[in-house]
Amino acid sequence: MLARGGLGTARRLVWGESVNDKQAFIGVPQADSFRMLVESVKDLAICMVDAAGYVRSWNEGARRITGYEQHEIVGKHFSIFYPAAEARRGKPAYALRVATDEGHYEEEGWRVRKDGAAYWASVVLTAVRSADGELVGFAKLTRDLSESRGRDQERNALLDLERRSRAEAEESLQRLRAIGSVTDAALAHLSLDELLASLLDRIAAVLSADTVAVLLIAADGKALIPRAAKGLEEEVERGVRIPLGKGFAGRIAEERHPIVIDDLDQGDVVNPILREKGVRSILGVPLVVQGTVIGVLHVGTLHPRRFTTADVEFLQIVADRVALAIDHARAYEAATAARAEADVAAAMVRARDDFLSVAAHELKTPMTSAKAAAQYLQRTFRSTTTLDAGQTRALETIERQIDRLGKLVVQLLETVRVQEGHLTLQRRRTDVAALIRSVVVSIEVTTTSHQVVVSGPEHLFAWVDPLRIEQVLINLLSNAIKFSPEGGKIEIELRRPVSTHVVVTVRDRGLGVAPEHRARLFERFYQAHADRSGMGLGLYISRQIIEEHGGTIYAEFPEDAGARFVISLPVGPRDISEIQPRSETA
Repeated sequence: MLARGGLGTARRLVWGESVNDKQAFIGVPQADSFRMLVESVKDLAICMVDAAGYVRSWNEGARRITGYEQHEIVGKHFSIFYPAAEARRGKPAYALRVATDEGHYEEEGWRVRKDGAAYWASVVLTAVRSADGELVGFAKLTRDLSESRGRDQERNALLDLERRSRAEAEESLQRLRAIGSVTDAALAHLSLDELLASLLDRIAAVLSADTVAVLLIAADGKALIPRAAKGLEEEVERGVRIPLGKGFAGRIAEERHPIVIDDLDQGDVVNPILREKGVRSILGVPLVVQGTVIGVLHVGTLHPRRFTTADVEFLQIVADRVALAIDHARAYEAATAARAEADVAAAMVRARDDFLSVAAHELKTPMTSAKAAAQYLQRTFRSTTTLDAGQTRALETIERQIDRLGKLVVQLLETVRVQEGHLTLQRRRTDVAALIRSVVVSIEVTTTSHQVVVSGPEHLFAWVDPLRIEQVLINLLSNAIKFSPEGGKIEIELRRPVSTHVVVTVRDRGLGVAPEHRARLFERFYQAHADRSGMGLGLYISRQIIEEHGGTIYAEFPEDAGARFVISLPVGPRDISEIQPRSETA
């Protein structure tokens, strides 16, 4: 092994007499003679490793010892020289950490050549810093001691490795049991608060930690908020917010990887409570569910401690289970809240429907009496008194508004029947063409500015409830008139495009419906034109009637304004020849 006094000389051979910036670690010294000397050394592997552990230079001795050519190794992580088991345990990272903290790291141990053969090596890793003290890399010197070691030493090393492997296996077994304990706790609780309280105790015991905390990302997605803590209860009580990307926990959440701080006095920590509680060393990992970071889990000790790679890996495994348990607990709480809200909403709907049913029935009798009284007054005044135009309009308005209120009462009753599943049909063989003409006659007397045009065959039969279909047609024609305030033509077309269905379309050229309202046009109590009279029930009831017939109704909106409502009704369950005259055409 190199004498410690030779480390400085070796470092200068690789780096030159001074290092002023990070570009120095490309392996080119200030003097060609130094470079030639380093490259010509054949029994000592001299190479440069950057601050992250990646090889940046290579000499002839390194090639001979390891078997790697320069172009094969430069840019690779130096953990490639370690046995796989040691690399997995985090020994390379540990060596870098010790070299960083103490200036150098020395050991004798097994290394692996390019061909997979193991050899015993003496390794010296020296931290190299710039003039301002910033770490820029490491000088790595390796000597092959395989030939100088006796068989007894090799056998002892193997026996020692076996003992350590057994110890590590036992430790791994204990941690597997601990992971099982955490998993059991995660499955045992559905309440998030109970879950976290149980998990924190188990995590603290397994890692011999003095503090444990779970921080979850806030609803605004900009900060972490402590949700549960052991040894740091003040975090939760004070409601500390840690901005994402700031400090220890904020960086873990944003960068999505574990962070270890061996000495809190030297670390980037924005949470003052950690220092107030005297935390000295801390390890934190992200809580991730399906690729999304939901928070951070961290543990700490009140005495200095070097958390190992095994500690990091174990806490990350635990965190993955904790994150999944938190997600399940949240889903359970959300489902519980949703069920409660749904129960309240259903109760409110039932109460509303009950009120509408009672109100509609109670209004029906006085409405009938009021209309009869208005008609009586009209007959009496006309037979005994000469009314002026204003008085005549007043009486007509009373009767017209009573009729309107009566229609609203009917709509309310129909809505309640639909909701309760009491909408019944009285089907019979019906001439739909004649039914349309009858409705048009009754509608035309209500307007002088609209022209209703009907096209289609003289007769077209279907197995339907004529009163219900009449109700739908009256609603569509009334809407066409209402939403065509400037008057104009309203077109009704009747046809039978296929033998099993008849189609009725009602087309106006009025106000139409704005695109943002079209999807909800047939919803109960929804009004696309809030400034127009009505309760938003007509189209809702119409759809229920048509669908109860086994048909469909939908709206189209032509580019030249207005709306077109299309009704498709099945002809009926019987054979067509039984209800359709042979002379009838499509």
